[in-house]
This record gives sequence, structure tokens and C-alpha cells, in this order.
Amino acid sequence: MIRPCFLGAGVATQLGTGVAENVARLHERPRPPQVLERRVEDRTEAIRCRLLSGFPLDAGPTRLEDVLGAVVTEALHEAGLDRAAKRRMALCFGSSSFDISVSEELYRAELSGGGPALPLRSPSFANLAESVRHRFGLYGEDYTFNTACTASANGLWYAARLIRSGAVDHALVVGVELINDLTALGFLGLGLLSRSDMRPFHASRDGLVLGEACSALVLGRGEADRFHWKGGANRCDTASMVAATADGSTIAAVIDEALADAGVDAAAISAVKAHGTANPANDEAEAAGLRRVFEVMPPVCALKPFIGHTLGASGLTELILFYRALEQGFLVATPSTGAEDEGSGVSLNRLERPMGRGHFMVNSFGFGGNNTSLVIART
Repeated sequence: MIRPCFLGAGVATQLGTGVAENVARLHERPRPPQVLERRVEDRTEAIRCRLLSGFPLDAGPTRLEDVLGAVVTEALHEAGLDRAAKRRMALCFGSSSFDISVSEELYRAELSGGGPALPLRSPSFANLAESVRHRFGLYGEDYTFNTACTASANGLWYAARLIRSGAVDHALVVGVELINDLTALGFLGLGLLSRSDMRPFHASRDGLVLGEACSALVLGRGEADRFHWKGGANRCDTASMVAATADGSTIAAVIDEALADAGVDAAAISAVKAHGTANPANDEAEAAGLRRVFEVMPPVCALKPFIGHTLGASGLTELILFYRALEQGFLVATPSTGAEDEGSGVSLNRLERPMGRGHFMVNSFGFGGNNTSLVIART
């Protein structure tokens, strides 16, 4: 069977631009979030978020294209594919807001100019994939995924299946999420934003902190020593608009399907990268699902305390940071979380521990009940 290997990656988050800088920052304590002030009716709301480093908010409408260019270039350069291979490769693009940040920027400029103003210029989810395709000379099939917080995770899942089936030799997966008022004020209205910082699975957690991220991963055939995609599954749950079934049954089911697809038992999983939104209902459902699957809980880490909840980009971005840290021999620690189990049955890893090879699980559970579990390995 063809094994889809991870050939090259690129990342930009609050931690920095480039995989090396991002992974180096994972040895440090999470930075404090920034604060954006937004006017809501007759009051000003402070929205905590983790914005991209190196791409300031006042960079204008080119900000999105700039970060996409930097990240995709890094991934393709590391992969080292020739021009013919790049022309044939598939593109899988995942996001929940796509270029809405650009539309808002242009709309504000038009309003201030006093002329005609269009809130949404070109309402197509395929705009960004088309832009990346033309910019980098990719002429294979392209697919766009908009499944809330699982969008880029599902893009990776589909890309790996395309390669494993023999339909394509290589695929580029891209995830992006930039801050925008539609998303930020929507989460504010739902009461899901933290007034402090993210503390997944902690008894005092009070919600999430939004984050910006852009990530890219090239998949294809590679050496046996590389990290690679082993298996995965996706399942929908209509119990709630914002969380999976509280008893964890749907999450357990999708994890079981991912393990079966990967051909490994739960006991073979060396560590889990949790979704870990710090939203009380989401964490409760995720913890319940993990308890159903694992008789002995493996080490669990979370990356949102470092980069915020990057929504549609979170699945791919966190997978890259997770496996690249493992390549350097360590499991990410989250020292700001509680030292002991706070009643959820899940305790995040608080101290870095040596770890590198094995089978690992990467979970993403999104709005609308879309749940994805992936198994990756380096054996």
C-alpha cells in the first residue's frame, strides 16, 4: 500500500514565520494574547486573540496573499519537487473564513471614501485555492474544504486518501485563518471567548482565544523513516451547533474508525494531540470520548494555548507543529494548565518529555458536529 509521507511543511502563527521558529517557541511558555477592541452597539469589547507575527494587521489587503506566499513557498522548497511534479500535484485547501478579512478591509476603505461599498465582492470559497494554483503553477485538481474547525484536517485526510489510492503522486494541503469581525463578533455573541486565556480541560477554563495561522504540507511517497499519514476518519454529529454529544460517543466512534483505518489498537498510540478548545462543553465531550477509547490514557498535549484557536487552519497547523516537535524528540508541554486531573479524566502534559517515534493521534472536532481523527506515524 502507498504510504503518504510528509515531504515539506510551512507555518506562520503568533509564534513566528517558518517551521523552525515555531517549533523553537514551543519550548517556551505560551505568550500572552493580544487584545483587539471592537465597537459593539453602545460599548467597546476587548477581544483576546493571537495574531500572526511578522504580518501586521495594518499591512492592508495584501496581507493574506503575503502569508500564503511565504508558507506555501517554504513547504514546496522543503519538498524539493521538480516542476513537472508540482504541475501534476493536487491541492486541498481548508478554511472557515477564507478571504473574508480582505473583503472587510476593502469594504471599510470604500465606506470611508464615501463611494459605493460592497460588503462581499466575490463570494466564492474557491478564490484562494485558485489563487494558489496560478501563483505556484499547480495544474492538478483542487478541492476546497469548509467544515469549520476541521476544514484543513479534512483537506489532509482527503489528500492522503488520494495518494493512497494512487490517484495522484503528490498533494499540497493548505490551511489559513485570519482574524475578521464576522468571526470574532460571532464567537463573542455566542459567549465562547475567554476573558483571560485558554486553559483546555482545566476546571477554571472560560472559553477560547481566537488565533491566526497559515500552514502548508506537501504529501507524497517518501523514505520509510519519515513521518507519514497512517489513517483517519470523519463523522458528523448533529447533537449541537457548537459541540459534539456530551457523552463522548460520537468522538469515540470517529477515533475508533481512525484506529481501524490505520490498522492499530488504541494501546499502540504513544500520545494524543487534543483539539482542546477550553470551551466547557467541547472539552467535556472530547474528554468523555477519549475515556471511552483509551483504557490507559496516553500522554495528551494541546497547542491552542500557544497559537490560539485557528479554526479552519487548526487541524493542519497543529498537526505540523506536533509532528515537527516529535521529530526533534519532544512532546509539547503546556505548563499553564492544571497539574492534576481536574475531573475531566484528561490531564495535559505539563513538562516536556522525550518522545519521537511511534503512532500518534491528531484530533479535530468542529462546529456543526464535524469530527475528524487522524493517525500519523514514524516507526
